[in-house]
Amino acid sequence: MARTKEFDREQALDRAMHVFWTKGYEATSLGDLLGAMGIARQSLYDTFGDKHALFLEALKRYSEQGVGAVHSCLDTAPSVRRAIRDMFEAIVDQSEGDKRRGCLGVSASVELAPHDPEVARFLVARQRGLEETFYRALERARTQGEIAASKDTRALARFLTSALIGLRVSATVDPSSQALRDMVRITLQALD
Repeated sequence: MARTKEFDREQALDRAMHVFWTKGYEATSLGDLLGAMGIARQSLYDTFGDKHALFLEALKRYSEQGVGAVHSCLDTAPSVRRAIRDMFEAIVDQSEGDKRRGCLGVSASVELAPHDPEVARFLVARQRGLEETFYRALERARTQGEIAASKDTRALARFLTSALIGLRVSATVDPSSQALRDMVRITLQALD
């Protein structure tokens, strides 16, 4: 008779996500994962598959939370310009520890995407989704007169996506730098 699982799958996945986020994929051992998740090796394999499958699921969960917050912020904000500003400034205003931890998606882009096609495909889709969210918001901003009608909203969405990723990387490297505020200021000037 098969035993029932004695752990909360979602909670275990969240814990795995935080281990990967803190240590990266390669530096995370199976022991790190099992300890953080509070499960046995066989439970990990039975529930999530191998380390790579668990990482992909954790990366998807992380992305759903992060991109979901961006969608929510941009889709419901009365002022798109204000929402974009708040989003970029929120990164600068994070604690030094949070900035140093960075973004799991950006870390996976650097660590795994060059040689892991499955991770690369997921990250491309994630980046395009973020771009599409910015694009929809910018189209709304143009309709509402918040940005000039002459703005190329697709190019601007691509720029904002890249600027957001670049800000995350810069914040990881030098979290207390005044350069972060300068990056945000110049990025927001692209909306003028």
